[in-house]
Amino acid sequence: MQYEKSADADKKVNLLVKIGQKLEKQNLNSALFYYKKALSFEKKISDTILAKVYSNVGDVNLLKGNIDVCLEYQLKALKLYERYPPEQNIIGVYNSIALVYYYQTDFDKALEKYNQLKALLNKNIVKDPKKLHFIKGKLLNNIGIIYDNKLQGDLALEYYVQASTHSKIAKDNENLSSVYSNMGIIYLKSKRYDLAKAIFIEALNLRKKENNIFGLSKSNYHLGRLYKEKQEFDKAQQHLLASLKYSKQIKSSSSRASALEELSLVMAGKGDYKSAYQYHVAYKALNDSLFNKENQQKITQAEMQYKFDKEKQAAKIAQNHRELVYAIIAIVLILLIIIVVIMYRLQETKAKIQQLAKESAESSNKQLSLREDTLKRELEFKNKELTTNIMYLLKKNEFNTEISNRLMELKKQMKKNDQDVIQKIILDIKNAQDDDIWKEFEVRFSQVYNDFYERLNIKYPDLTINEKRICAFLRLNMTTKEICALTRQSYNSLNVARARLRKKLNIQNEEINLVTFLENI
Repeated sequence: MQYEKSADADKKVNLLVKIGQKLEKQNLNSALFYYKKALSFEKKISDTILAKVYSNVGDVNLLKGNIDVCLEYQLKALKLYERYPPEQNIIGVYNSIALVYYYQTDFDKALEKYNQLKALLNKNIVKDPKKLHFIKGKLLNNIGIIYDNKLQGDLALEYYVQASTHSKIAKDNENLSSVYSNMGIIYLKSKRYDLAKAIFIEALNLRKKENNIFGLSKSNYHLGRLYKEKQEFDKAQQHLLASLKYSKQIKSSSSRASALEELSLVMAGKGDYKSAYQYHVAYKALNDSLFNKENQQKITQAEMQYKFDKEKQAAKIAQNHRELVYAIIAIVLILLIIIVVIMYRLQETKAKIQQLAKESAESSNKQLSLREDTLKRELEFKNKELTTNIMYLLKKNEFNTEISNRLMELKKQMKKNDQDVIQKIILDIKNAQDDDIWKEFEVRFSQVYNDFYERLNIKYPDLTINEKRICAFLRLNMTTKEICALTRQSYNSLNVARARLRKKLNIQNEEINLVTFLENI
């Protein structure tokens, strides 16, 4: 139902693989039917799922004794898996390839593959601890088989013991029964029949519990061999016939061949040479079909094809890598050229901007210089105008003073009543003179030193009008004589006024020049 409802190819194939895996223990042909049905989606499914199907097809053919077909499909699976980072499913591929070499009695090559498998496990590709024990149980069992065939039974037993520990933790009864069978084979070789019998029966019971048809075929085969060696031929025949029945049921040609060979020997031991001959003929025909030269050639061809495809793929990757490097170099060169052009343009633009800035600065400097010259000329003109005005005021003041003095002489020669008139004229001249002088002076002075009075009032608000005027005279760097002439004060009066002014300006150091101080206000 799930298969019919699902529209996704990956999901459909996964369902077919699960069904095939369940059928492997009962009927290899039925399992192979579902795997081949999964292959009909070959072009629609992902690489990793397709590799899984290839591997399962290879495993079934290995159990059926078609080791050339097994290797063909396992190498296909390996080629797909090697495109991606290592994952758990690649472990089964390595294991099956190693078994192919084992069945070809190339034990060194088989051991090499198992060592590659151990290296993969060390890369921590299996995260689940239980799954890791499951895999290690199978791996160590297979390595034990290799050492057993290399006639290193003690070393093989060590691996079997380790394998049984991992399989018990993983609760993998299928592999545990296989480990027990392999341990029994070593005991059988060393003629420890009781130990061999006990452990073979333990394996048989586990396989009955799991309803493992293929395993039941193997266990009955081992017990048949055991009883044959003990010359209990009836019991041996009974178990070997059971093995033959199960191998036919599971469609395993390799298991059938083994059972037929042993039955031939058992029947000869019983004196039934006709049956022995018939079993031997059947064994010979089946065995030749499994291990003929054509199969050897197919295996060699499959290996060579795999190596060729791998080298071709590596060459393609190298070519792609070279093309990528050339493309990157070309892009880098183009970018460098673009950067150089941009830098050149930027430098050119920068030079133009600097030139314009320089020209603008020169123009601004010229304008500022012209403005400064203009202001200097205006200031010089105003200074000259102010100086001229002061000189005019001084002359005017001297002239008015001279007139006042002459009137004073004339006053002495006049009568009392006329003297009052003359005195009034003298006072009018003096007052008019002072107002005119100071008004015109302050106007001219403010034009040149427009902020002086304002800064003086802010810093020293207690100064009198006369003190402010003295400050203005000193700011103009006028001599004492010139100030006395303008203010009509004596030298002593002016010195007293200067001393009072220094005090108000809070100038305590005698070395500080009053004129310099006022210039800095």
